[in-house]
Amino acid sequence: MPAEIAFLADHGVPPARLREAARSSERIGVPPSRQVVASGLVTEEQFYRALAAELDLHFQSRAPPLQPGGDVSAILREGMAATLARPDSPVRFAVAPTPGPALRRFLAGKPDGRRDIVVLTPSALATELRRINAGALARAAAWTDEAGLARLSARTGTNWLQKLLALLLVGLLSVIGTLLPVATLIGVALTLGPLFFAAVILRLAALMEKPTLDLWREHRWQIDDSRLPVYTVAVPIFGEEAVLDQLVGALAAIDYPAAKLDIRILVEEIDWGLRRALAARELPPFMQVMIVPRGVPQTKPRALNLALAEAQGELFTIFDAEDVPDPRQLRLAAARFLRSDADLVCLQAHLVIDNTEDGWLAGCFALEYAGLFDVLNPGLLQSGLPIMLGGTSNHFRTQALRRVGGWDPWNVTEDADIGFRLVRAGGYMADLPCSTLEEAPTTVRGWLKQRTRWHKGFLQTLISHLQQPHRLLSEAGLPGTLTFLVLGLGTLLGTFFYPLFVTATGVAILDGSLLSPGSPLELLFSASALALAGCGICVVFLVPALGAWRRGAPELWRWLPLLPVYHLLASLAAWLALYEYLVDRFAWNKTAHGLARSSRYRDQAQPAGLTDAAATPVPPPPAGARY
Repeated sequence: MPAEIAFLADHGVPPARLREAARSSERIGVPPSRQVVASGLVTEEQFYRALAAELDLHFQSRAPPLQPGGDVSAILREGMAATLARPDSPVRFAVAPTPGPALRRFLAGKPDGRRDIVVLTPSALATELRRINAGALARAAAWTDEAGLARLSARTGTNWLQKLLALLLVGLLSVIGTLLPVATLIGVALTLGPLFFAAVILRLAALMEKPTLDLWREHRWQIDDSRLPVYTVAVPIFGEEAVLDQLVGALAAIDYPAAKLDIRILVEEIDWGLRRALAARELPPFMQVMIVPRGVPQTKPRALNLALAEAQGELFTIFDAEDVPDPRQLRLAAARFLRSDADLVCLQAHLVIDNTEDGWLAGCFALEYAGLFDVLNPGLLQSGLPIMLGGTSNHFRTQALRRVGGWDPWNVTEDADIGFRLVRAGGYMADLPCSTLEEAPTTVRGWLKQRTRWHKGFLQTLISHLQQPHRLLSEAGLPGTLTFLVLGLGTLLGTFFYPLFVTATGVAILDGSLLSPGSPLELLFSASALALAGCGICVVFLVPALGAWRRGAPELWRWLPLLPVYHLLASLAAWLALYEYLVDRFAWNKTAHGLARSSRYRDQAQPAGLTDAAATPVPPPPAGARY
């Protein structure tokens, strides 16, 4: 029996159970000490209390005062920290050797009976290290340390050249628009026409791409547990008591070896209600609660940066509080990474609205997501083009995230920003045909708050990445840069001016000027407007309709006639975002969850007594190597 768990037999754990855990750990490729805790054979505290008793060392459930400073993540990997020297105590070191090499080195050192060592659990050591280094950790997570200040960030806002160009453009359009309003409108429309046509063409091209092959459903393809890497799952939540039961249940249902899961629930220090709710709950051993120290800005990306610094996994993913991911999503993502080159740095799973029966707003939201995640994103990714990532269910190589410094904590739509950062660093993204259920806002007010934040984040992302256009072009390449401009600038401007152009086109049709132009300029405008209107109408309805069909949800088609009204609301949210950017650039409009009245997840019948054979059907005869 491995020495790192053999001592547990002297402390009440049946040897047969230990041998079984040792065999399991060898089969899936994890340290035996990690397996006995992750499987629930012993708790973390029982393991380290028994380790201390075996070595005649003192054990404490709470950490003694530690010396601040140092690399917190490195200290946690080794599991040893220096304590503050006190005249009344001989203790000089707090140790919580992590399972694996660190624990084996600690045992080989034979520290038996030493009075200057106190044994802790890794959780207790991590909690105290975060507390005493809260200031430094908060600065690093907020990119206000030396390394963070050197990065392009939404924190700096527009540079002097961007401000000058914006002032000149607004001033010029104001003067010309006062003198020649019709000509100004035609000129603006013709200038923006190529950008809008490009947005339409991208969507039409995506319609023609075949959907990504789902290896599990099509071929019953699954990778062996021994080849799966450790996976870090970050779950940033704030004030989410209403969905806490659902969240813990969804995370516990993930089909992945428990000993290879590193699930971190990120809770803000000031969120006392949620902290009390989590403290009263017994979480599975592969989940831990991380308290995010107070700091500015108090945003989701700042919390994610803290999790990234301590992440144990080779792969990293994010789930939101209301998410219900497909249980096999991590397996499929890991398999996709393993069969791809190192430049594949991100996979985007499909987000699916769960509460589609909560009215027209949720229905249109579901249509929008169906078009985005089942048509547009897969089409762009199959062509090697970047996309605007969703805020959840995106899977990353941890090292790729660390190379770019993690997420911009000042960007309120950090998902859109991080995708292009990774592309600029030389990586590429791919589609993951696996779903995550999400809750859509059920009220216009809640929807507007969420969409306003998204548009404000798109504006921040554009300004941040366009501060040095030549550098963007050299790093992302011409196709990537053009796609970024079309998806970011084109979508934002199209949303801003959607009511204006619809109204102007309607008036021009009614008074006959659109169909009987009086000058070459008006002829060009008329031809462009008619072509763009025709193609735009096709895109507005065909993309979500095809997405709903691919999802097997044609009942969503009943909401198609309301999409023009839905896009009018999106335009209002865009103008609110512009106002917010000017008056309160970093405000985070929190979306409330747990308000859904309908839910396919809650209503579906849970299978009883699922057997291994049913969970993993026999694969078809292999047509070639599948590993």
